Amino acid sequence: MSFISRATGRAAAVALAVVLAACASNEEKEDTDPVELVDITASVDLKEVWSAGIGDIDAKLYAMLQPAIGSGKLVAANSEGDVFAFDRTTGKRQWKTELDVEISGGVGVGLGIAVVADYRGRAVALDLNDGSELWTYQVSGEVVSAPAVGAGVVVLQTVDGKLIGLDAASGEERWSHSTVLPVLTLRGTAAPVISGGIVIAGLDNGKLIALDARDGVPRWEQRVAIPQGSAELERVVDIDGTPVVRGDLVFAASYQGRAVALSREDGRGLWARDASTHHSVAVGAGNVYLSDASGSVYAYNVGNGQIVWSNNELLRRELSGPAYFGDVVVVGDLEGYLHILDPGNGHFVGRERIDSDRIRIPLLVDGDLLFALSDDGELVALRLERRQ
Repeated sequence: MSFISRATGRAAAVALAVVLAACASNEEKEDTDPVELVDITASVDLKEVWSAGIGDIDAKLYAMLQPAIGSGKLVAANSEGDVFAFDRTTGKRQWKTELDVEISGGVGVGLGIAVVADYRGRAVALDLNDGSELWTYQVSGEVVSAPAVGAGVVVLQTVDGKLIGLDAASGEERWSHSTVLPVLTLRGTAAPVISGGIVIAGLDNGKLIALDARDGVPRWEQRVAIPQGSAELERVVDIDGTPVVRGDLVFAASYQGRAVALSREDGRGLWARDASTHHSVAVGAGNVYLSDASGSVYAYNVGNGQIVWSNNELLRRELSGPAYFGDVVVVGDLEGYLHILDPGNGHFVGRERIDSDRIRIPLLVDGDLLFALSDDGELVALRLERRQ
């Protein structure tokens, strides 16, 4: 990931590694290489069910092309404009649509459509049955996260600080909401989510906001992170991970800020703990899991936020966000490995390599399958199996 200045645009992006080195401890400054993996005793395996090559994902401009599932189909896109639908279970390709756009944001699925967007802010809706184009809409800025689809709307979040609600059937704009952005932010935006008729979005200013999906009227706003320090780099507190809704609670985390649990109804805080990540958290087995900017993995008690365990054996391996799958926690890394952790104590219980390229895009869990997509477009469906 990189940083981008609002004053100078994309040309001012600064490599995240440089910033992390500047902010790290003296010990970490002396060793910037990823830690070497050590041998483990595996008790579980991630067995490949099917795989497909879909083409490259633009990692330099931080395209977050997470696949999505709807109506028994997994829909995935590459950065060159190709959108694919596969049978979720068998991997058989159902359709392929070639769009004349460089896809940067997607995929959002729901209400019988699949939606992607490009660097110029063009959103495209496709029929989930056959991939035919239904409508397009031009927004004001780049979209580098997945649209949310539900409650009759498609919600896009742009890099220039807008949330836009489009009618899911026609593509016409229903509402928009603007936010004043900091001078410097991470290159990326959180994907909004729709739950119970409410749109919940993480913002680049370190806040979570909830809007009515019908008309965009704000329901509540809550600060997750408070900018610290005098330098702009020190004050970056973006929320780039998608908020996670579980029942009446919303879980989220920011860069150089905190991990929090909030009430979905009114945004009231349940707990908050210092944290730094540009990924989503995961929830399961009574814990909230987070992979931080340094490569450590943490588990927080879901009820009070107390740290249950931490794993520091993957430092500087550029981890993906965690996924709770079956009864294990899974994170991807820069060399295409999936690391499997015990949710009770954080110990390694397995490891699987699906590619030689980085697994950066959020892992997708759907029932008994885990889907991983590497930056060079290797899409893999995996099933968890215990060793005898």
